[in-house]
Amino acid sequence: MDLNVALQRTSEDEGENQYDEVYPGRILKGEDTPGSIKIRYMRGCREPKTFARYTSSLKNMIPLRPFRKRDHSRASKVDESGLFSFITFSWIFPYLWAAFKGRLSQDQMWNCSIYDASSVNLARLEYLWKQELLHRPNRPSLFRVICLFIKTRVCVACFVFLFCLLFGFIGPICFVKELISFAERSHHFNTYPNLGFGIFLAFAILIVETARVLSYGATWAISYRTGIRVRGALLALLYKKLINVRSLRTKTGAEVVNIFANDGQRLLDAISFIPLVLVGPLVLIAGIIYLLIIIGPWSLLGILTFLIFDVIQLVLGKTLVGFRTSAIQKTEKRINLMGEIIRCIRLIKMNTWEESFTNTVKEMRRNEKVDLRKAGLAQSLTIAFGSVVPVVAAVFTFLGFILSGGNLLPGDAFSAITVFFVMMFGIRMVPYGSRYFAEAFAALKKIQELLLYPEYDQQIPLCQDPNIAIQFKSATFLWDNKSQANEIASNLEETSERSPVVANEQNNNDSSIALKNITLDVRKKELLGICGPVGSGKTALLSAIIGHLAPKDGSLNVSGPAAFITQTPWILNRTVQSNILFGLPMNRSRYYKAITVCELTKDLETMKAGDQTEIGERGVTISGGQKARISLARALFANCRLYLLDDIFASLDRQVADRIFRHAVLEMLANKTVVMVTTDIQRLSKCDRICYMDGGEIKAIGTHNELLEKCEAYALYCEHSIYSDEIKSISEIAEEQHGFGDDFVKIDTPQRTQKFVKAGAKTSDEFQASASMMNLTKLDGQLVMDEENFGSSTVSWTVYKRYIDAAGGRWIWVILLLAFVGNVIASIFSTAWLSQWLKHGHSQQIVNISGELRVESSGLAKSEYTNYYAVIYGFSIIILFISGLLKALIFVHVSLNAASQLHNRMFDSVIHGIVHFFDITPSGRILNRFSKDMDEIDVKLPFTAEVFLQNSLTCMGYLIMIAWVFPSFLLFCIFLFCVFAISILCFRAGITSFKRFENVSRSPLFDHISASMEGIQTIHSLGQTDEFIETLKNKLDLNSGAMFMYQSAMRWLAVWLDLLVVAITFIVALLIVLLSGSVTPADAGMALVFALQMSGIFQFAVRTQTELEAKMTSVERVIYYSDHIESEDDWKNRISGSSLRNNCSVEGRVVFKGVTLRYRPNLPLALDDINFRIEAKEKVGIIGRTGSGKTSLCNVLYRLYPLTSGSIEIDDINIAYIGLYQLRRAMAVIPQDPTLFVGTIRFNIDPNNEFSDDQIWMSLEKTYLKDMISSLDQKLESPVTEGGRNISVGERQLFCMARALLRRVRIVILDEATGSLDSATERHIQKCLREAFTDCTVMIIAHRLENVLGLDKILHMEQGKIVKCDTIQNLMENENHPLRRLLDDQKLPEIIIPQKERSMRKMVENPEETSNTSTNESNGSSPVHIHPTFAETSDKTSPETSEFEKISDSIDKEMTTMSNDSDLEVINKSDAESNC
Repeated sequence: MDLNVALQRTSEDEGENQYDEVYPGRILKGEDTPGSIKIRYMRGCREPKTFARYTSSLKNMIPLRPFRKRDHSRASKVDESGLFSFITFSWIFPYLWAAFKGRLSQDQMWNCSIYDASSVNLARLEYLWKQELLHRPNRPSLFRVICLFIKTRVCVACFVFLFCLLFGFIGPICFVKELISFAERSHHFNTYPNLGFGIFLAFAILIVETARVLSYGATWAISYRTGIRVRGALLALLYKKLINVRSLRTKTGAEVVNIFANDGQRLLDAISFIPLVLVGPLVLIAGIIYLLIIIGPWSLLGILTFLIFDVIQLVLGKTLVGFRTSAIQKTEKRINLMGEIIRCIRLIKMNTWEESFTNTVKEMRRNEKVDLRKAGLAQSLTIAFGSVVPVVAAVFTFLGFILSGGNLLPGDAFSAITVFFVMMFGIRMVPYGSRYFAEAFAALKKIQELLLYPEYDQQIPLCQDPNIAIQFKSATFLWDNKSQANEIASNLEETSERSPVVANEQNNNDSSIALKNITLDVRKKELLGICGPVGSGKTALLSAIIGHLAPKDGSLNVSGPAAFITQTPWILNRTVQSNILFGLPMNRSRYYKAITVCELTKDLETMKAGDQTEIGERGVTISGGQKARISLARALFANCRLYLLDDIFASLDRQVADRIFRHAVLEMLANKTVVMVTTDIQRLSKCDRICYMDGGEIKAIGTHNELLEKCEAYALYCEHSIYSDEIKSISEIAEEQHGFGDDFVKIDTPQRTQKFVKAGAKTSDEFQASASMMNLTKLDGQLVMDEENFGSSTVSWTVYKRYIDAAGGRWIWVILLLAFVGNVIASIFSTAWLSQWLKHGHSQQIVNISGELRVESSGLAKSEYTNYYAVIYGFSIIILFISGLLKALIFVHVSLNAASQLHNRMFDSVIHGIVHFFDITPSGRILNRFSKDMDEIDVKLPFTAEVFLQNSLTCMGYLIMIAWVFPSFLLFCIFLFCVFAISILCFRAGITSFKRFENVSRSPLFDHISASMEGIQTIHSLGQTDEFIETLKNKLDLNSGAMFMYQSAMRWLAVWLDLLVVAITFIVALLIVLLSGSVTPADAGMALVFALQMSGIFQFAVRTQTELEAKMTSVERVIYYSDHIESEDDWKNRISGSSLRNNCSVEGRVVFKGVTLRYRPNLPLALDDINFRIEAKEKVGIIGRTGSGKTSLCNVLYRLYPLTSGSIEIDDINIAYIGLYQLRRAMAVIPQDPTLFVGTIRFNIDPNNEFSDDQIWMSLEKTYLKDMISSLDQKLESPVTEGGRNISVGERQLFCMARALLRRVRIVILDEATGSLDSATERHIQKCLREAFTDCTVMIIAHRLENVLGLDKILHMEQGKIVKCDTIQNLMENENHPLRRLLDDQKLPEIIIPQKERSMRKMVENPEETSNTSTNESNGSSPVHIHPTFAETSDKTSPETSEFEKISDSIDKEMTTMSNDSDLEVINKSDAESNC
């Protein structure tokens, strides 16, 4: 369905404006869509004076409309329903029957009606919101907009509900009283009065009650559709806003998902209750008038009782709202933490933090439970006392009336009781509605706050100069807020030397300078390089170009849309092809060219399904380099005019990065404008011009050579970076050795126009033909992410048993059931005792007045039994209150215990689950269990269960009392039971299925929202905002359709059960007429009152039973996660089998023996027959191209995945026999992307709270963080934001080192920990490694040669196998090894010489420092390493180092004078030992 919304502006003769708006109303037939709707708005928000937009609704007024066969099998049936079908929800019966037969599948569920679709209603709501912003820019009100949006439908619903109350009021005052009087006359005279008149009264009650039921159904039919429309429109509007904002500020992705999950539902509930809350109290006025007529002033006691209980209800409602609001806030904090846990589960498992986070989450859950308990008690008291208000009012009224000498007749008594219940029906929804309204107001407040966020600039003016692509003129830009500044400033570029550190939360400046006085002209087809030190504004400049910074001064002009490729790749949970196409139509030539230049061909050939392989959420199944290349291929395929590259080559191997740079940037984008941020001097030297930035300003612009001569800062920047830029990684040489780099021939032409042409390359026309032969797409691939379990049509009794056991076992439920039974008996007893009082409490005589026989009573007050009946009648109220309070206390305790037990078991199962579960399960699906499903179990399930128990027991009591009066009624009870059984057995399957459809439809919706919030910049730059909005609408409509069908099925059941109760009432009325001579009027009145009261209670009992089962699906889903997530080995028994010694005494010897790893049965081997040995305290470098299996070694060492075969030993102990807790405690990992959690610095360093402050400060001192932390006001208690965004990446790495140092581990793994950092940050981290981890076994997974050059061993991997694992000495002796080739080509001296020249300059500048170094050498200090990443602690020099020094002897003498700032640093061994 594609509904286009147009907003056109024209000019009138007077110069005023007129707007034409397209939105739902008159259907205009279209070829592909069911319809589009047009309506005109004139000058603001006035609605048209026409019924065109009500065409569809008016068609529902036709009494009977046969269903037409439609071409669209999933089209809505409600739009074709007639009046009877609409108000009774009969149009849904075929779906219920299909579900009962087991033929209903998810594919057969229809989307919501075209008139309820988010696309249609978004148009009008968005228009109204814009008008609100236009007319009230300073104080806009989303509440006012919603009121305008729903006013017509709400008015109609209120009008219909007024008729419902009217029909419900007419019955007792006109027909019930008369029917009881009819029985009274018949009983006392022992003659048959006019039988026809009695039958007429019975049929009159039937007609009035039927009209009441149908009008009540119509009220819900209108209200539900109104709520669905508002929910869909508002959530679509919110998403449309969020996907266009510059940043989410302090909001996290989990908070946004929580708003979509819960706040939209709260708004729907509130709108559904509007007619009941607005119109319900009106019946109170009518009831007061009638009671004053038949009872007199004493009826004011009953009215006063109503008012007192209303006040109590309001107080309870207000209390309930307060506790619920507090609970919601605590829930959001818990969900945010759960989001972090799921996102960082590997880090948590590697560091054995499960227990710490378990305690934290459970403590948060306990705090949440306190408010939930108080809110539950208030809600339970509201239910308990609300249902007995008519009984209490009747007791006070009748006691006052009787004891004052009044003569209470059965007709007046039971008619008054019926009116009391009608009044209660009218006002009992007020407390419920007030709760829903309060929650809806809170939801609207949060949504309005988000709707007022500033959007990114989508209308940047075009450049006037045709030769200019980007033009800044004295432009100054601001961060949207401080958190955005911190986040971007720390985007993989900040060092520990420049520390924004932890931002003080008290500093709430929403604006800070990002760029100052920028003047820059970027020519078309120019390659402009951007460089500068940390925090210089490089990323901010790119963000300004795409409109993500707030302009303050100056101007910015751009020639067209720009493709922005972020440094952190953003990958969707789709296939490789879908990630590259990104919503664009397939162009095979451009597609295959993009994947070729990004070197994805070999990767796709290794994937079983080729480019149809599903990547998984956040690219979980591919490496970081593959993510970066897919992200680049996506941008290349988009074929934009302007490209913005934010250091995209940082995560790639050097050789791969160089080839992609040549073929993608220099060749494929030769005719495009490219702005590239990079720290690589070689790539900068190939740019047409270079822009050097510092402090948010442009310091110099020119070519590479010009800046070297004229800009001293740039020259110094190049000097610091030259070593990292010129070093080649071993992996790239290995690729050359394997033939990846020999096919390219360089044509010597000028920089930007030179082409790198593959030998034998085909022309553009030939490219498509050859590309089609690439084996990319295979049909036997499987989905990476598991489909969500849908479950069976009904909930198993095992689920109920598990819920009962979680609450405390069967005995606690027996006690609870007895409390409910006692409360129901007390409620029924009051009315039954009144019947006995009226029957036996006074004497009667027949008198003849003017020829008419009348029954006169001496009055109840004059009877000798008055005190007896009055005391018991009044005492029943006390029993009623005590039983209600006891029932509420027990029920709240039971329900919350069950919810907490289920939550804790699910959390334990999730946090201890195998990593594979998180690989194949989207995080949105897991969060859905902890948010929406737990919200159902915490709040809605207890409410439904309590109402079901209360109403079902009450109905049973009523039926027993009716059968006691009319034993023949038992025959009809058999029929009633059959109908009840059929409805339960047959149609509960359909209702439960609808609920499951709704549950399942939520996860894709939440996953889409979560993914969108993470990739906003990519979506904006590639112009796919509309595509993502349409996807959201489709997923939202699917969820809305399932939700509406579930609610409609529930109302269908309610209507037909109410009609069944109307039949019961009619049968009782007929029995009163037919058996009037043998039944006392008091008993007849009691039976009729109970029958009338069942009208709402019976259907509510059955409906809540079905709804209870539907909500039990949330319990089923939670239990499924508790039982079906495979847990890691022996997590329950933390020490099992063999165990490692204390961390301090672990030697650190690691042996791999024939290790083979396959992540999934259908995937190729990730590790294939791996054999190597690492001695204690050895430093080993692990190298290889992206996807070669380097990180897999870390995974199997931590036992994150089970081995397919082979074994791993630490200190001669097979790790398979070591408890996971002890195994992982003996190691520390420093990941490539270190993550911090929301909390304090102390929590992030020591989550388990095992160490003292002194120990923590000592570890911070050794990792160079002490000075930075000491400068903060709160020291170790300083706050850390989500993901550690207010701390630089370099500092996060040091935090990881501080954790490892604090634990005193002996095995440390660096998983490409410095792969994406600048050289200055890397030098600082390497220095920390040398000084703090000398006595540790260290495994370094590295990209660059300098990171492994001075290590004891180098392990070279390729395609999951070890190519070579040996000492440097032996590798140098191998003529075919890359290291030997490096020396043969004399590249190492070429690299080292610039460092030597720099060190010689330092000798001149710092002769004293150089003198001290020379003195140490002359004093016989231990031999030194040329580039010793680690200094050996033994007195004996390693043979590998000595041999390497012999190879480079001429360089060694020069290198001994290098300072500590040099990349090839020489450390005296004795000094290194003293520092550790």
